[in-house]
Amino acid sequence: MEQQAEGKLKQNISLAEAIAFCVAQVIGTGIFLKPVPVLQNAGSTAMATIIWLAAGLITMCTALTVAEVASYKPNIGGITGYITEYNGKTLGFLSGWFFAILNDPGTLAANSIATATFMTAIVPMTDWQVKLCAFAILWILGLSQMVSVKGTMKTQLVGAFIQAAPLVLVVILGLINSNATHPINFSLIGDPNSPGVALGLALLSAMWVYDGWQATANLGEEMAHPKRDFPRAILISLSFLTGLYMMFNVVGFLLMPAEEIIQTDNFGAAISTVLMGNSGRYLMTLLMIACSLFTMNAEVVQATRDILYQARNNNLPGSPWIRHIHPKTDTPINAIIFQGILSTLLMLTGTFESISLLIIFFTWVFTLIALFDVFKLRRQNKLLRSFDVPLFPFVPLVGIGGALFMLLSSIASDPGRFVIGIVIILLGLPVYAFCHKVLYKDK
Repeated sequence: MEQQAEGKLKQNISLAEAIAFCVAQVIGTGIFLKPVPVLQNAGSTAMATIIWLAAGLITMCTALTVAEVASYKPNIGGITGYITEYNGKTLGFLSGWFFAILNDPGTLAANSIATATFMTAIVPMTDWQVKLCAFAILWILGLSQMVSVKGTMKTQLVGAFIQAAPLVLVVILGLINSNATHPINFSLIGDPNSPGVALGLALLSAMWVYDGWQATANLGEEMAHPKRDFPRAILISLSFLTGLYMMFNVVGFLLMPAEEIIQTDNFGAAISTVLMGNSGRYLMTLLMIACSLFTMNAEVVQATRDILYQARNNNLPGSPWIRHIHPKTDTPINAIIFQGILSTLLMLTGTFESISLLIIFFTWVFTLIALFDVFKLRRQNKLLRSFDVPLFPFVPLVGIGGALFMLLSSIASDPGRFVIGIVIILLGLPVYAFCHKVLYKDK
């Protein structure tokens, strides 16, 4: 029992639960909102379709590569744990600092606001009421996970089906709809001044929609068979999601003129209105709210595992308190509270679009480091891995090439935003030094 109080979690998550968790983590508000900026920056419906396919392939290649890295030593820290293990404590800390302090609470904050905003279509709210609703959503989900992690994972099995339902419904109705007559072609919309930069932004927006699969790596300590089930979970879930996202966007492009799509602020609701009228928009709104809630439920799991990993390594003030696992519920209650506070603070700043672009950029910076690690590990530990990424080195190189293009073009488009992000991440170094030289002295 004492060992659990120091941060030991039960190893009882099955393959089906891991797949459901990955699907739930990936399908969220993004797929309903991001097709608009993807199309705006891609410049045509055909190029936007290619962007969605490219984003799926890059994500798949990256995930399979990370799966091999994970097979050497599964852990609760996910990508941060691998960077720490294979690149040193300082770089690992910066990765963990980003995920725990900016990425996870920022994602929860953005999706809390998006979920509350969706609800305004049913119950009109003022801006401050939307914020209060977002706070309530965040803390209700956190409280539910303080009771039972296993119960949360069981809920995600149902949630994965509910989250996929609106996308599948739109695809089926769209394919049988006789009014789907708008061609998918390379006819330009808008007037992008720099096509290379615009395509990079389009890819960055699409990658946000695929983002979330990394969270499955954080379940390494809790999976019943992590070395076997982690690669299977991401392969099955991402194959399904890539096909579903592609078809969802294709149906939208067939149903609506591109010029109308870029004028809307909610791609999913707009398509549903075309297919089913105002009743369809109302139904889609309810389903989008459900998607958001299940996604946030999975995000709370990821966020607390990231912060728990940092606390285990004494990387934060109050680490002994944060890493405590409640002896009766076997849940990281204090880590949930800590992440909830951070998310609440970030909810008061920024917008969905600005927060999401900053988060996905640095997520891929650290993911890129893990991609390069596979080459080093192949040389050093030829017999220790339980999973081989297929078509090596082609698959890792696709992930690396796609990530580099996206990152470099994003920097060219708005260097100021990413400089601010770098400053925030580097501010973690004084915290790291204080914890290890003053508070804990590398205990």
